[in-house]
Amino acid sequence: MKKSIKVKPALEKRLEDIYDVSQQFVSYALSFQRHGAIAEAIRRAALQLGGVYVEEGFVPTCSIERTKDGFRQIFADEVVLTVNIKDSSAELTHRGALVHSAINVTLDDWTILAMKAQQLGQDGRLSIPA
Repeated sequence: MKKSIKVKPALEKRLEDIYDVSQQFVSYALSFQRHGAIAEAIRRAALQLGGVYVEEGFVPTCSIERTKDGFRQIFADEVVLTVNIKDSSAELTHRGALVHSAINVTLDDWTILAMKAQQLGQDGRLSIPA
């Protein structure tokens, strides 16, 4: 499975400046194609500054229900991700309590939220960058 750390373009530029490396080096580091101390430091900093670890080909382990406005994914430990496709919003709840909400949700955002939902259902912990 291909893994990477997704960051916004401004953060990618910031990492280039912090570590005095090229855009290509940062891109390779974030896609785990570069190794070594600087590449590892870039990945650590990217995660600390809001980047999100993703795995290509991720398939969530959950049941899915259609809703009037979209769909609901139900994970272990009463974790539910509800996506409204009409207004591009999403809500992540754990045992009925709101954990995270998002607007203008893209396909990448949904993938990240589903990965986090599965993690929360399995481990009981969650970290979503603001």
